[in-house]
Amino acid sequence: MLKKIISIKNVGRFYNSAASGNPQLAKYTFIAGANGYGKTTLCAVLRSMQTGDPSHVLGRKTLGVIDAPAIELLLDGGQARFDGTAWNVAKPEIAIFDGVFVAENVHSGEVVDIEHKRNLYRVIVGDAGVKLATQDAQLAAESRAKTGEISTAGKAIQPHLPAGMKLDTFIALPETTDIAAQIEAQARSVDALRQAGALRARPALSEYAIPVLPEDFTSLLVRTIDDIAQDAEQRLSTHLAAHGMTANGGNWIADGLGHADDTCPFCGQHIRGLPLIAAFRAVFSERYEALAGEIATMKAGIMRDMGDAALARLGTIAEQNSGGVEFWQKYCAIGATALAFPAEVVDAIHVLAAAAIGLLDRKAAVPLEPITPDEGFTAAHAAYDSAAAAIEAANTAIRAANVVIAEKKAAADAGDLKAAEAELDRLTAIQTRHRADVSDLCATYIKLSGEKNGIETRKEAIRKQLDAHTKTVVKPYELRINDYLVAFNAGFTITETKHAYPGGLATSSYQLVINNTAVDLGDSKTPGDRPSFKNTLSAGDRTTLALAFFLAHLERDSAVAGKLVVFDDPFNSQDAFRRRQTVHEIMKVAGKCAQVIVLSHDATFLKQVWDKSPAAERVALTIADHRAQGSKIMPVDLEHACRGRTATDIDDLQTYLTTGAGGLLDIIRKMRVVLETHCRTTYPGSFLANDWLGDMVRKIREGGDIHPAQALYDELDQINGYTSQYHHGENVADATPDQIDPSELTGFTRRTLRIVNALQA
Repeated sequence: MLKKIISIKNVGRFYNSAASGNPQLAKYTFIAGANGYGKTTLCAVLRSMQTGDPSHVLGRKTLGVIDAPAIELLLDGGQARFDGTAWNVAKPEIAIFDGVFVAENVHSGEVVDIEHKRNLYRVIVGDAGVKLATQDAQLAAESRAKTGEISTAGKAIQPHLPAGMKLDTFIALPETTDIAAQIEAQARSVDALRQAGALRARPALSEYAIPVLPEDFTSLLVRTIDDIAQDAEQRLSTHLAAHGMTANGGNWIADGLGHADDTCPFCGQHIRGLPLIAAFRAVFSERYEALAGEIATMKAGIMRDMGDAALARLGTIAEQNSGGVEFWQKYCAIGATALAFPAEVVDAIHVLAAAAIGLLDRKAAVPLEPITPDEGFTAAHAAYDSAAAAIEAANTAIRAANVVIAEKKAAADAGDLKAAEAELDRLTAIQTRHRADVSDLCATYIKLSGEKNGIETRKEAIRKQLDAHTKTVVKPYELRINDYLVAFNAGFTITETKHAYPGGLATSSYQLVINNTAVDLGDSKTPGDRPSFKNTLSAGDRTTLALAFFLAHLERDSAVAGKLVVFDDPFNSQDAFRRRQTVHEIMKVAGKCAQVIVLSHDATFLKQVWDKSPAAERVALTIADHRAQGSKIMPVDLEHACRGRTATDIDDLQTYLTTGAGGLLDIIRKMRVVLETHCRTTYPGSFLANDWLGDMVRKIREGGDIHPAQALYDELDQINGYTSQYHHGENVADATPDQIDPSELTGFTRRTLRIVNALQA
């Protein structure tokens, strides 16, 4: 309970609210004050203490003063102080119905927007629902924040994604141990498909065919002529030795015998019957010549097959294969080393050929003697055999490579280039995905995504609870609101109250029902030619709806018994019936709560509630203008303030304005009484209790611009001039009824109600 407003300093019109006679507040507290004097400021102070939010006070800091706002209030539990930055205590047990409640929860101006729906949802679901909704909103905010972090992490990964691949697909790519080899192989396949025509025309590798020694090489070396006489051989050898012709004399003699008949081709002497000649003929017989021919022929064959020309052709094949290997390696997995031409082969062939020719030369020198291969030939043949084995190994590799090449040609002819390129992109993406720097980025993304999933899981659980709770309260809440609307004789109800989560936050929405027709609330973008909240409800209807929301919320508040409930001008723009119903509802609330404070610019309205309140539990205050000292909170006598005016004067003026009912002279009298009472209660220090309207107009005129009521002067002067011609003093008999123009009276009645803020919308 708020026991006393000790002081409000430097907030709004309150330089220092304290005044002499500052009373204790009561369970039923009534505070009168003109608009702009501080009622809204007082609500802001209470709202700041309720929420603990200093902005409600700081935003209303008195302009032109240096000192910070300072507030002292006396509560049941001690003093509450605001030191210019914060409250020393918070008091959440306060419910306030004022323009802020309406603007935050129901409508702003003529529009209901998404924020109103979100706030109204909290009004509907009560404290238990608010706790769940708060958790839901916090989780939704965490989810949005985490989404932002995930988005940032995703943008960091984006440059590493191949074209057309989604982020989640990229992150899910599995790590592969031999990815580099797979990429290399796939790159060759792609290149092969791109070069299908070139592959088709490119020949396979050629096998190497190295020359070999004749099969009868060794047998030729050991061959002899068995029928040649031994003495002929002896004679020939002796003769050749005697003439120094051992090295090549045999060939010379063999050639000469072709020209010897019966005479010597050298000296012309007869040679028939000479024993030496017979020996010559025996040695160089046809068989001898044939043997020598075979030797020469074999030598020539070896020189041909193992000579430079033959080896050059072998080198050409090696070069062609080398180029082929370089080409096919781009498309096939073939090893260049195994396919290379063995470097030792050429030397081995050269050495073997030379050794073989050396042996044949020795044989040619003594055809009749067997020649045994020497160690040089044996070593050369062993080296040749090793080189031949290397050649066979290379040929084996060439045959295997040619199988791969044939398969690649066939695959290139039948392959799908786009599919192969896509697979290469996928493999490359795998390699990139698991590169250290990118892997760290993906790990961060996965971590953040996991955290967001956890938030979403918790939010889903909270939302299920919130949905279940909402379903139990929305329909009863709608029914109670409609009960209040009926009690206020509103002429409309609401329906289809439901909740949703636009933008991830819980909201409530509803439809109006007017003349049995459902009308959507609409928003600021709703066209003016479409029925909606802004063009189907009057100002009085909107106030009534907001009050119904507030009252229904209080009714469902299990903690209402301990609350301070504040009403600030709860009847704005309402007709007489609704004003009376508002009084009734305030009294019902007061009976359930710890304390009720009613603020109003209309002292008569306050007196209506005052009259129904227990005398021992009520107090009346006023917010008075003390010129340079600002507004002060002071005691007020509502009975005195409302003297000369019945509680229904304004109601009668409103009825006449609406229906034309009422006596014309009576309406004129009540116009003056309403204005006089308004001026006395609104500006208590400016007028005396026995001042009539004419006196008040004169005092305002004489006070000039500094008079507090100067803004009302023109209107009051005109209304006084109009009413005084029919109503001099208080003698109704002085008036002439048939001189009154109803249309003119209607206009002045409207202007009167506008001055006292009682004009029904």
